[in-house]
Amino acid sequence: MSEEVYIVAQIAIKEYDAYFTQYGAPFIGVIKKFKGRVIAANKEAETLEGPSFGNWTVLLKFPSRALALNFMNSKEYAPLKDLRINELTTDNRIFLLPAKIGV
Repeated sequence: MSEEVYIVAQIAIKEYDAYFTQYGAPFIGVIKKFKGRVIAANKEAETLEGPSFGNWTVLLKFPSRALALNFMNSKEYAPLKDLRINELTTDNRIFLLPAKIGV
């Protein structure tokens, strides 16, 4: 049985309007193809410990690790990923987190 996973992203967006128009709007259609969904996305993440990073935090959920990785490495997402990394943001931190408790 596949285990659900989350992708957590901390992003430093240059300009919100451009980001949402060029990246955010088409992103939703692509993530749905891989059975992913946006759980939370906003600029109000509160850092409780450690240094703060970025101005946008996103939590995505996928039914399996394979689907999450297929999404991240897909030809459909590639142009959006390139746009995010090379034009719309100054830095990104992306984490894959299994939906389980363990070591």
